This record gives sequence, structure tokens and C-alpha cells, in this order.
Amino acid sequence: MCEAAGIKYIQRKNVGFDIGAFQDVCRGRLDGFPKQWDSLLWCTDDTIPMKKDFIDPFVNALQDKTVGIAAMKISNSVAPHVRTTGFAIKQSVAAKIQFPADPITTKSQCYFFEHRGGIKTLTMQVRSMGLKCDQVAPDPASPLFDTGYWRRLNRMGEHESVFNTGNVVGDKITFICTIYNTYPQIISSLLLQTHKNWELILIHDGQAPDSVKSIIPEDPRIRFIETPERLGNYGHPNRAWALEEIRQGRLTKTDYINVGNADNYYVPVFCEYMLNGFRRSHTAVATYCTEMVHSYKAWQVIPVTTARGFMDCAGVLLKADIAAEIGWQDVVSHSADWLFFQDIASRYSFSNFIPVKGCLFIHN
Repeated sequence: MCEAAGIKYIQRKNVGFDIGAFQDVCRGRLDGFPKQWDSLLWCTDDTIPMKKDFIDPFVNALQDKTVGIAAMKISNSVAPHVRTTGFAIKQSVAAKIQFPADPITTKSQCYFFEHRGGIKTLTMQVRSMGLKCDQVAPDPASPLFDTGYWRRLNRMGEHESVFNTGNVVGDKITFICTIYNTYPQIISSLLLQTHKNWELILIHDGQAPDSVKSIIPEDPRIRFIETPERLGNYGHPNRAWALEEIRQGRLTKTDYINVGNADNYYVPVFCEYMLNGFRRSHTAVATYCTEMVHSYKAWQVIPVTTARGFMDCAGVLLKADIAAEIGWQDVVSHSADWLFFQDIASRYSFSNFIPVKGCLFIHN
């Protein structure tokens, strides 16, 4: 892929994380990396551009002889410091940088270098040279965006619009939720999501009493549907109906689907983190959180794996077209959600189910 795009790809032994790699570049000992360069824009794999000329602000800032580092972000967390991703530095400055160990091997050494080392952090070393560390733009207008850090500032829609990635701006997530005469706990957790482009389709199994209807908030993202009669079977017939309606283009148009229950709870970053999992893999058909709290196990935190009994449908986000294409075939079995995943994997492989680290979901 890199060769086709004219990109130089360098393999390096996985030691010392990103700071270890940066150290090798500064010391001129990374095989394949140029020995001579004027300036370096250093990014990690969760840093993405927000404009096509994203390099220019960094290079232009370094033209000022009083600037030693041009940064995407100067943070005040722990201590004022330059975030060690998305920053530009001159080779003449990089050659003078000292590191807490040689070679860097641990996370604690990386943290020491970034923000815990007092006068020995990257920022303080540059300032001790009589140079400034400048942030090239305010956070909302930054030419680069760190998807792993700015959790409350979601700019993915902006990125997709600028680079025409083919995704629908905002990434719409539809939650298909079966309900029967119970309080829909799922609503409160969705209202608090950091990713706002979601839709909840509540399907009541049979005619709903007024006590249930009255607690559904007036939010345009929430739809409440009653079926003519109660079908039971854990709500599976209604899940099958919803996926078929989406496949036919009748119920909604969406990008991603989550299939759950009224008593599910999602942490506020569930949507955001699960979408980020898709952005890490071009072949992903689903993402799932690596841990969950489950009532069947006395509300213990349990690991999630692609095995029967260890994956709950509500902890998985699926590409909508694939979920609708496969459909919910089993409407009787208790573990029909696992059989649904198995049907998807038989065509697309479980290797394309991407794990997202964290306990992001509670089954009540």
C-alpha cells in the first residue's frame, strides 16, 4: 500500500513506543531514515489531518528563529508541555535533545520525557535553549487532530468532508432495541453520548401501556414502534424484522447498527470509541469492546471474545449494510445474537471483528 502511494515505509523493532522511535531519529540511527533533514513533523497513528495543506502551518512556524517547536497541542495536564504527537522540530534542535534513558524502553520513561520530568521534559529543554514552543492554532481549528486524546472534540466529520473519504459525515449509528413493558434505561446513556449522530428505534413487543409511552422523551432521534401483537422469543422476531426493513430501505438509512435491549447501558464514549475502531481498519465489519459488565455473571467485569457465551449483541457495532445483508436468521434460540455474529463471520471472518479496548457496556 505504501509503495503504491509513493510512501517510504520503515520497519523498526517495537521497543520504546513512539518516543523510542523519535529518539532513534534524533540520534540518526534509524536504518532507512534520512541522516540529513531540515525539519521533522512527528505524528503517531491516531493523528490525522484536518486540511490538505496541514504541513504548512508547522513549517511556517519554524521559520521564526525564536521557535524551537511548532506544536499541534500544548497541554496543561500534569504540567505545561508539548504533546509528543503532531509537533515539528528542526534537526539542529533535535540533535541537542536529551532523553531519560538510552534506549527508551518503558512507558514511564516516555511520560517523563513528555510531561513528568520537570526541567528535563522536551518542552523545558527547548525553552532552556532560549527557544519557544508554539501551538500553531487553537484546538478547534488545528490542522491536525489527535483522535485518541481530544475525546470531547470530535472532528471526524470535518476530516471526512475535507478528504472525501466516502463515509457519511458524522457516521450515523442506529440502535435497534426491543422493549416489553419496562423502563428503557438505554435512553439515558444514549443522551449522554459524545458522538451525537445516533438514532434509537424502540420496538415494543405488542401494544404498549400508557405508562411506558409516557416516559419516552421527545427527541427527534428516538422512534417508538409498537407491533400488532406480542411475539416473545426474547424479541428476536422484532430484530429480524428491523434488519430486513433496513435492507429494503424502508425503516431508516444508516451507517452502523447496534442491536440491544431496553436495559442496556453504554458509557458516554461508547459510540465514539467504537467508531474509532472502524477507522483503524479498512476491512472492519464490526467493532466490540474488550470487556463488559454482565448480569448473568453477578455484574462482574468479564472479557469479551469472539466465542459463544462471551459476546453480547449490544456490545458490538456493525456496518449497517453487512448486518442487513446477513439478517437475523434465528428468531427462537436464546443465543440468537451469537448465531447472528457467526453468520456474519462465515462470510466476512471474525478477523474483521476489531476489538476496542475498554469496558464500555453493561448488560443489566
